[in-house]
Amino acid sequence: MSNFFTTGFDNFARWKHFSATLLPQRCVLCDALSGMQLLCDRCARTLPPLPSHCPQCASPTAAGRHCGRCLTHPPAFAATRCAFAYAYPLDALVHALKYGGRTAHAAIFAEALAALPAPRPDCIVPLPLSVARQRERGYNQAAEIARHLGRLLGVPVVEGLRRTRDTAPQATLPLRHRHANVRAAFAVTALLAGARVALVDDVMTTGATLDAAARAARAAGARTVEAWIGARTLPPGSPS
Repeated sequence: MSNFFTTGFDNFARWKHFSATLLPQRCVLCDALSGMQLLCDRCARTLPPLPSHCPQCASPTAAGRHCGRCLTHPPAFAATRCAFAYAYPLDALVHALKYGGRTAHAAIFAEALAALPAPRPDCIVPLPLSVARQRERGYNQAAEIARHLGRLLGVPVVEGLRRTRDTAPQATLPLRHRHANVRAAFAVTALLAGARVALVDDVMTTGATLDAAARAARAAGARTVEAWIGARTLPPGSPS
């Protein structure tokens, strides 16, 4: 029986490769032919890189220095690894991933993160959604990015956190209220003691959610916690 299913899976994989060759992928941004890639070469080159930024929170700074906030009130995560700046045309990819069910877009962010020069973590932990939001959306965009990233890096993905309460969506709140909204909102559900943990999320704005999650992971004994994010929002007037 197992040979039958294995053979069937192998045949399906070959069929997918063959059909993709005959029917090339179209770019998810401009609809041009893009071979077997989600983005054509032209659109891939337009994705906005993150400008010079603080190594801890990834907010823009001159010459990559630590920002004033991280110097005076450092977050619980030691560093931020970020694939892109949250700007046009990347914002369309994020929105489609987060709200439009385009889970395949997660691979774009995972591939960019995997290419960054960074120490390999011991485990990858996606930021969880609340039970209600997960049920409503049907998937967790952070978990989709983490799944691809784990495969590319050869690092285990651990569902190591859960939401302890249903919080208001951060995007609906003024910036000054976001830390209070997610304070003590996470509990650890896996053994993280002594581990170098990569917390994965799609977008960072203030870093409040990742800070709250990192605090929970560190309280559970994680040796180092880093934020690995698909995109970082930029304040108005930032270079891009």
